Amino acid sequence: MARPRTALLTRERIARAAIALVDSGHELQVMPLAKRLGVSVSSIYHHVNGRVGIIHAMREVLVNEHPLTPDPKASWEDTVRSSALHLWHLYGNHPRVMPLLVSVVIDEPVTLDFYAVLVDALAEAGIPEHEQLSTAETIEAFIFGVALDAGSPDTIFQPTNRHPRMEQLIAAHPQGRARNVQLFERGLELLLLGIRERARIATP
Repeated sequence: MARPRTALLTRERIARAAIALVDSGHELQVMPLAKRLGVSVSSIYHHVNGRVGIIHAMREVLVNEHPLTPDPKASWEDTVRSSALHLWHLYGNHPRVMPLLVSVVIDEPVTLDFYAVLVDALAEAGIPEHEQLSTAETIEAFIFGVALDAGSPDTIFQPTNRHPRMEQLIAAHPQGRARNVQLFERGLELLLLGIRERARIATP
């Protein structure tokens, strides 16, 4: 039997092509995606439920590329750090995809599994139950901002000689990638400090 000349169309193949399309600076539109894949639009819809379904498939692929494996021996703090690093890599590697991911509800099992690990860590830390999910969202929102910041100019602050102390701080401030890494590390430490303090206050 002759082999097919093109790779079989799958949900994952559609998602990877969509990620590549958006990463290259194009909008996520089904017709250009179908052309990129060399298939008809109806063929795509056979595997995903419209444009929203494509975005869900994209998120599944990205989360699987940066898996968060629960470690029963890890402390809650180590788990939160691993979760933050997971999200930073996911968003940082695909900044143009980020707005799409936050435009649809989260219902993919692999994504919900990720949040479950993070929420369990926050429960272990002592965060009250009714605050655990919003705290997880706060962590994600911080990472989202850091990933967006990675697209900023290498030099953020321009000296103007208006504020001498600011001039000194600007001169010593890191630039480019080093500055973004510092934002991630310092912001994460502040979040962890806040989690510890909130848990302390909540403890009877």
